[in-house]
Parts: sequence; C-alpha cells; structure tokens
Amino acid sequence: MGIRQRLELRSESAELGTEGGRLSNKDMDPIPMGSPERTWGWPSLLGFWIAEAFSISMYQGMSNVIIRQHFLLSVTNGAVSETVSSTSVTKGLNPGLAILAVFIGHVLVCIPAMLDGYVGCVFGINFPVFTRASFGLRGAHAAVFVRGVVACIWFGTQSFQGGQCLQVMIAAIWPSFNNFPNHLPASAHVTSAELLCFFLFIIAQLPLLWLHVSSLRYMFMAKTIIMPIFGLTLFIWALVAAKGFGPTFSKPTVIKDGTPAIIVFFQCVTSAIGPKATLALNMPDFTRYAKEPRQVFWTQAVGLIVLVTMCGVLGATVSSASEVIYGEVTWNPLEVARLWNNRAAQFFAGLCWAFAVIGTNISANSVSFSNDLSLWFPKYVNNRRGAYVCAILGVCAVPWNIQYSAKSFSSFLGGYSLFLGAIAGVIVTDFWICRGRQMRVSSLYDPRGTHFYTFGVNPRAIFAFIFAIVPNMPGLAAACGAKGVPKGATYLYSLSWLVSTLIAGFTYWACWKIRPFKVDEKVDELSIEGQSPKEEPMEPGRAWKPSSIVSETA
Repeated sequence: MGIRQRLELRSESAELGTEGGRLSNKDMDPIPMGSPERTWGWPSLLGFWIAEAFSISMYQGMSNVIIRQHFLLSVTNGAVSETVSSTSVTKGLNPGLAILAVFIGHVLVCIPAMLDGYVGCVFGINFPVFTRASFGLRGAHAAVFVRGVVACIWFGTQSFQGGQCLQVMIAAIWPSFNNFPNHLPASAHVTSAELLCFFLFIIAQLPLLWLHVSSLRYMFMAKTIIMPIFGLTLFIWALVAAKGFGPTFSKPTVIKDGTPAIIVFFQCVTSAIGPKATLALNMPDFTRYAKEPRQVFWTQAVGLIVLVTMCGVLGATVSSASEVIYGEVTWNPLEVARLWNNRAAQFFAGLCWAFAVIGTNISANSVSFSNDLSLWFPKYVNNRRGAYVCAILGVCAVPWNIQYSAKSFSSFLGGYSLFLGAIAGVIVTDFWICRGRQMRVSSLYDPRGTHFYTFGVNPRAIFAFIFAIVPNMPGLAAACGAKGVPKGATYLYSLSWLVSTLIAGFTYWACWKIRPFKVDEKVDELSIEGQSPKEEPMEPGRAWKPSSIVSETA
C-alpha cells in the first residue's frame, strides 16, 4: 500500500459524494436535525460570541478605532509598541461617534452572519459546502481559498500574540526571564524569548485542535464565565484607579489631514467590520451543530452587536486610564499588565488573555481553515488533519515578520474584508433571493446535480465576485502605499466591505434575472424540514439520515 493510499480517509465514513472520495467525507456530510452531534444550545451559541468579544485582537482593534486620533501603532524589533504621536496620526473621531461607528459596523456584519448561520443550522452543512450552491461544485474552491488564506495567516499571528501572553506569565513567575539572552540578529524581527514562547504556545494548542467542533462548546462556555468576570474586573480597576474614564472620552473630533468627517466615520465602520468579516461567512461551520434555527438569530444579534461592542468600550476605557495612572498610552492589554506592580495580577491577566487567544484562534481560524482544506482534498483531509495543517502553515507564515512588516501589508490584510464581502453578497443573494430559501442538499454533493452548473462553475458568481472587488482596487492600492490614487477612490474604499457586498449581491441577482438557472428545488415546497415529499410526515424532533436525503426546504 502506497503513501497516498495510507493517507486516504475511509470512503465509507461519508454518506454523500463518495464517488472516488472526491466530494465529501464524514466531516463534510450534512448533520441532520436530532443528530447526537447537534449539541449547541443557545448558551453555546451566545458563548461563541462572548469568546470572540473578549479577545486581545478585539480589545486592540476597537480601542484603536476609538482612540486612534491620539496614538500611532508602531512596530519595533518584532514587538508591538504604542507611542503618542500628534504628527503622524492625522485623523480621528470623538469617542461618541467612534463607538457609534463600531456599533453600526457590527450591525451590518451581523446581517450576513445571521443569514448564513441560519442556513448552516437548517441544512446541517458547513460554509464550504454552502458555497457550492452559488459558486458551483468546482467554483467553490476559489471562494474557500480566499477565506482559507487569511485564516491561516491569522492563526500564526494570533499564536504569536498568545506567545506574548505566555511571556508575561513566565516573567511574572520568574522576573529574570525578562533578561533572557537573545541570540537572534535584529534582522530576524523576533527575540529568542518571543520565539520560544511562540512555539510553546503552539504546542499548548495542539491537544485542543484534536477536539471535534461539537465538543468545543465546553471551551466557549468556560470562556463565557471567565472572560466577562475578568473584563468587568479590569473595567472597574480602570475607573477606580483613574477616577473616571480618563482624558480620551473628553477629546473632540480632530481631523488634521482635511479628510471629511463622514469618510473617517465610514473608515471606523469598516475597521469594526474587518475582524468579523470572516466569521460572517463561516458561521455555518458552527451553527450546523445548533439545535434550533431560531436561536441562531437572537444569539448572534446579542453577542455580536451588544457584547462585542462593549468589549471595544472596555479597551478604550483601560487604554485611557493607563494614560492617567502611568502617564503612558497603550492599547495593548499585555503592556498594561506589564505596568502593574503585582506579579500575581500579571500572571492571571496573561493567563486569561492566553485563554481568550486560544478560543479566538480555534473558532475564527483553525476550524474555518480545516473545513476549507476539506473541500479541496476531501479524500485526505478531515477537520482534525486540517487543523494541524493550519498550525504548520501558521508557523510557516513567520508571524513575527508580519507584525514587523510595513504598513502596506497590514493594510492589505485589513482590506481583505472587501473580498470576503463580495463572497457574502453572492451566497446570501443566491439562497435568500434567487432560490427563495429552497435547496436540494444532495445536489451539493452530486456532479450530476443542478449545482454543477457549467463544468462545475457558476459563471454568474465568478463575474459578480470580480465585478464587486474592481471598484475598490484603487483604494486598496492606496492603502498599500500606491501614489497618485484619486481621493474619490480612497473615499469609496472607506466602505469597502459594504460596497463589495452590495455590488456582488446586486450583480449576481441581475445575472440571474438575465440568464436564470434551474431551481428544481421548487418542487419540494410542501416538504417539511429534513423530509422528502415521498416520505411519511416525521414526528417533531425525529432525526433523518443523510442516506435518505432527497431535498430539504427552509
């Protein structure tokens, strides 16, 4: 038996798309209602968003949006540092408008998150399989590649961030670790201590990558308890120690480069959307394990719109308080912890933030990447294998160089949301408007089905995707450092995600109107959830088996 044969997954483990093992595996098969794998109730779904809200990236990102007019993020020797700059940072909103921008951004990105999450719950399919409905069985590979690349890169950067948490914890126990000898040159953009902690954190994550997605609810529920308590404690400490909210919340809007205030407001909206643009797509990866579709809507609305926004306010409050207490302004919570004189507090702060990083890294990165890789190689990759491949590629991404690199690369990663927005516009329009919420699940795994389109690709989706990102390309080029870009293009880019989402959705709908595709699922309008029209009515809660699927309706 050759190496390829040894690496193959057992084809009998998949119920659908088993021809040659090329279209599905057990982790890609739909999960029926009533299945033992449907373990996520509303506490787990809400806990997912609480886990996302209380994270270093969200703390820093939202704090950056709110207090950006006062600070400049600079990167030196591979470590993130914050310095006061009144000349380099030339724009910023007052806190009230900035918080409103964050809130609006979360409302906008919550819409596709809820709609996509509903599909995952009703049909039991993950995001890569869902994209087959609109992009085609082969065209879906392009869509998931776009998402998979950014997930892999951010797994590495989040892990490097977790290594910094570990560094704080070790230094709190053994202060001499702060003097750990560095044997790496400055050109490496990372110190020996940082590199050691990075690999230790990678190793610490490996056992959790083995867990099945349905079991991750315990981690999210634990984070639901731990992180809000920690966040509230940090918030109270900041208010008491600073005797109020600090100077940041009394600052007016200061826009020194002449950019219209409305454009800066839109930029803040897009900045709030960026970190959640990926989750707006991959919610089916998690909601397919949910018990009730109705719970998918309200838990995401409360979790994303309310709780995630509150974490942003927490970040701004603590950052502002640090200016009053220590005379230093920092939006990095680890830097705040290093300013404390209490080593026990430093350790537990590092521990809580490390736990938060792990939760975010798994939910936003490893799970989505493993599902994407399964679509490309269903014969060889399942969720577990994909997660470990993600960890390897995350290391290969040399995240310390990413953090050190020029502003243009960070701007490119931030601009990635416009590509994700175009995908969201296509898949939402396809299911909710063009198909009228009807979908033949078995066709998503069948090369002879209606979702095969033209040689496996839906040209309407590809055209809509490309047409949606083109208007934002000049603005993206300007964000990456290109000169001579018209201001109008940069202004349009300030709402890149929303623009690409709307253009993609409208273009896809127009292409469908001009050249409609066959929607044979309409014959199943009278069938109930999880039941073929030829079958006897099911009892409520009765599970159906994938092998008996003909069609399902929402």
